Amino acid sequence: MKINYETVHFNYADRISNLTAEAVGVVKGEKHFPVYSGNRIFKPLSKSKPFSTPLFAYAEVFWSNVINEYFVSAPLYQLAFCLGYEEETQKYYDYGTVVPRIYNKDEQLLNLLEFFRKYLDKKVDIDQYENYCMMFYDYTDILEASYFQNHEDMAEQLAMQILVSVLKGDQNYHYENIAFVCNKKGEILRLAPMIDHEFSTYFMFPDNSAQHMYWYSELIRSMEGHEVQDYEYDCLKNPKERQMMEKSAVCLHKNLVYIKEHYPEVTGKFIKKLNCLEHDLEENPSSFYLQENIEYPGTANSYAYMSGKARYKDHDEEKAKLLEKKYSSREKKIDFHVLSVQIVQEIKGIIRLLKVMLEKENGNWDKVKEKNDEDKAEAGFTDRKIKAYDKLKLTDEQQKVLDALRQNGVEETLWSAIAAFQNYPFRTASGLPYQYKLKIGKDGTYNKELLIDRRENSKTLSWSSIKMAFQNCRQISGIVKRPKALGDIRGISYIYPLFWKFGLIEVPEETAKKMCGE
Repeated sequence: MKINYETVHFNYADRISNLTAEAVGVVKGEKHFPVYSGNRIFKPLSKSKPFSTPLFAYAEVFWSNVINEYFVSAPLYQLAFCLGYEEETQKYYDYGTVVPRIYNKDEQLLNLLEFFRKYLDKKVDIDQYENYCMMFYDYTDILEASYFQNHEDMAEQLAMQILVSVLKGDQNYHYENIAFVCNKKGEILRLAPMIDHEFSTYFMFPDNSAQHMYWYSELIRSMEGHEVQDYEYDCLKNPKERQMMEKSAVCLHKNLVYIKEHYPEVTGKFIKKLNCLEHDLEENPSSFYLQENIEYPGTANSYAYMSGKARYKDHDEEKAKLLEKKYSSREKKIDFHVLSVQIVQEIKGIIRLLKVMLEKENGNWDKVKEKNDEDKAEAGFTDRKIKAYDKLKLTDEQQKVLDALRQNGVEETLWSAIAAFQNYPFRTASGLPYQYKLKIGKDGTYNKELLIDRRENSKTLSWSSIKMAFQNCRQISGIVKRPKALGDIRGISYIYPLFWKFGLIEVPEETAKKMCGE
């Protein structure tokens, strides 16, 4: 399979029409995408869409090709520029992708949200629906709805699309991303092909490895479907958001179990296609590697959207400028080779887990996890969640602050983690043991200074040194080979193990073993 990463160029003035699309739910807004000859639609990258980077566009190109080649017919995306579009709209960039329109001139789309609002069904509580990004969605009620119960072919097509969405680690596969194609009378003709692949887990947070690993682990967590613990989402203060995240944490498992039980033929076809993809990933992984297009932006800042959101959605220019200043330094060059190797390894891991979940005689997930760890080690990646945490059990408080740190990655949460890990047995990169505790001031609160106890002597480590290293680690992608790679900072040999334990950096396999005491 050869994926085309070349760019197509358009002028906004040359458009033949605009396609209007409206998003509802938490993320609201009306979009006007220019349409060009051949029914091609330019889809720009947004300045206010959460966590958007140029890899959103690469994900669209990658997955449209993979889905079309191995699973079901899908329109192919291409990288694209639209000269003059950013100047006209302000809130969108003049780069993105172009994709063929998925319905004809005398047809229209009706997404699942619109359908169930129009045709109420007692199985589907559509009034409770909200489209949060970075969440997974439960489709068992949708498949139980009378329309899909009475239209088996449509239900089977939807089941296949749901399975493919799990494979691509779609963090935004909500009801508005699935649609029927209807005639002008509103009569349903067929299920629309799969589009919108940008929120693929493997392509997200190229500039923040801790965040990336957190969301990859959330994908695995939802597929496995373990019972949600009371403390898991304590860091979410919004009750509605927390409730949705707790549902998200188990719903992929529910989807997989339901489809396996009710659509065995679809499941069998999917596994067969999955085996073909797995074979090609093993035999010729380089054919799946991203090819950097030097015309296209090659840096990423997953938090740049925050200033765009403040400016274009909240209409707060003062806040936007403050956020620009705060996050502008986080821009990182994308290492396409390192990223490609990681993407292939992660997809292979999810394929193995999917096969465990869906095949009649379920295998052993422990063996799958072991194989995934081996693959990551061979590729030079350390799975911090397993390597850093398995040796010693964490307290509930420690686990909670690490979950919070992986979610928001701010200095306040880092300080909470440092406070929670007092007297924890750490080891330096060379294997020397140490612990620390925080100084207590006259008012009974912690001073921001760590007392390092290395048995033979004691030292102090300042919070300012930790903050400096924290800022530096945000600028580093991939493996941090040695402590001083984080900066020539006083006490860096003690900060390095902390950051690894907290999931903020990746380290070489041999270093990880020493810091685990092996």
